[in-house]
Amino acid sequence: MATTSNDLTTLDFAAIKQNLKEYLKSQDIFQDYDFEGSNINVLLDVLAYNTNLNSFYLNMLSNEMFLDSALLRDSIVSHAKELNYVPRSFRSATAKIDITLRDSSGSGDVIIPRGTTFTGTLGQKNFTFSTIENVQAIVNPDVENEFIATGVTIKEGDFVQDTYVTNAANQPRFLITNKTADTNSIRISVIEDNGENVITYEKRDSLFGIGSEDQIFFLQAAENDTYEILFGDGVIGRQPKNSSIVLIEYRICNGELPNGIRTFTADSDIGSASVLNVSVTVEDGFERSATGGSLPETLEEIKFNAPRAFSTQERVITAQDYATLLKAKFSEINDVAAYGGEEYDPPQFGRVIVAIDLKNTDVLPKSNRDEYARFLKDKSPLSLQPVFVTPNYSYVMIDTTVKYSITQTSLGIDDMKSLVLAAIRNFNFNNLESFNATMRYSNLLTAIDNAQSAVLSNDTKIQIAKYVPISPLVRTNYNIKFDSPISAVITDNFIYQGVDSYIGDNGNGVLNIIKSNGEIIEVGSVVYTTGVVRIDDFEVSTKANLKVIATPSGADIVASKNTILRVLDNDIKITITQVTE
Repeated sequence: MATTSNDLTTLDFAAIKQNLKEYLKSQDIFQDYDFEGSNINVLLDVLAYNTNLNSFYLNMLSNEMFLDSALLRDSIVSHAKELNYVPRSFRSATAKIDITLRDSSGSGDVIIPRGTTFTGTLGQKNFTFSTIENVQAIVNPDVENEFIATGVTIKEGDFVQDTYVTNAANQPRFLITNKTADTNSIRISVIEDNGENVITYEKRDSLFGIGSEDQIFFLQAAENDTYEILFGDGVIGRQPKNSSIVLIEYRICNGELPNGIRTFTADSDIGSASVLNVSVTVEDGFERSATGGSLPETLEEIKFNAPRAFSTQERVITAQDYATLLKAKFSEINDVAAYGGEEYDPPQFGRVIVAIDLKNTDVLPKSNRDEYARFLKDKSPLSLQPVFVTPNYSYVMIDTTVKYSITQTSLGIDDMKSLVLAAIRNFNFNNLESFNATMRYSNLLTAIDNAQSAVLSNDTKIQIAKYVPISPLVRTNYNIKFDSPISAVITDNFIYQGVDSYIGDNGNGVLNIIKSNGEIIEVGSVVYTTGVVRIDDFEVSTKANLKVIATPSGADIVASKNTILRVLDNDIKITITQVTE
């Protein structure tokens, strides 16, 4: 009697075919049969191929049934939809500009209409930006017929429109047809009663408080990287009338490519007013370039964010809620740390401190804070007021001497230096650049050793730097906190009383200004155990930032709850030594 036992764990083609052969050989009629030289070999190939194809298909199908194992974007988006999560689309880069105009018509008012375009230049590439609202320019009291508009928000991209006609018998799907649409820019108008009524619909994210006549729409992700508009059904939200025209206006953009633009020119005059000048707004002491442009969420980001966004239920209670909602909504945010105001210095009871690290900048402009506050206003408990702060940044300085064997590689010194630099950059990206990160010294050494197989060893020293904004010509006290034990302090050079100088400690907790002429002036103190550096009554004439460098007492550097550890390329010193081993 033939055996019917099969190996069910082998699903590749060769194993399946061999399994079929073994089954046939177990029968008397095929016991001595030469399968390779017969026509039945073709039938076995077909059976093995069909079995292999079905096993692969069923395996992939089962993967697509679950969010964490799905591989296809449409499957991941479908699962996210079940969690009421809308993946982030392309986002337009945003800039704030000041506009100076001249209007000699005597009209008295100059309105800069929505959609007025400006060209931003980055290198050899030009990008179109436009205003998002009507802006009124005010009279310049110092110059006749001149008008000024300050802090005007412009966003990159061109406005386009999709048009549909409602049909009660066969309702169309209201799709956003362009894959590079910024869904934050969607505006919907419904033209009813043969043009007699034009109704504007507003976007909503939840069902809370919606009546049967509320003019709202919902947005959800659709297949093929697109989005879909959903209107109410007459019970929850107003349903557009039959045969109405639906106009969906939105902006298509270039994502992250325009980030960093600082130069703008007007594309044309504005009405009767000629544009004299367009300049970037200076905010919080920093010139702001275009920021916030980004690509859509990646598949891994959707998998990570969708379950966490669902758990927040559109409200912020825990610290993780702040991070989840803000990072999902605003693409320019790198990381978020939230904690009780009682832990802040000085304490702010009844408030939540929200530290936000933005991509490509170490400042948090007031305009961003205001935007984040508006977003969280109806999601926060009434008794807790969020306070947005710029993180404390500590910069890790790395000085490494790397020894490698020239008998194990043909790479030269410059090639090896590039590989070590890349390894340090990857270490920074993977281990730092976030709140509550710890710089493990041993992991840094391992990363450098693994930069290339010919590396034999490295001798690496680390320090911590902070950049302290200086008020020129003003005697000021400065309190610098490294948040970890340190053993020594030194600063970069500056001009003090006309002499090249720097600040250093004497090993006993006293800070001195050390002038190049040998004069020493006491200027502050150091608490080594807590890493607090105090500079008293300090004044320089011309310096924007004082770089204060501390040597940590231990090998590892632990960041506090609102501190970001970061490695800058300028703070990396690499020395390569060749040996014959």
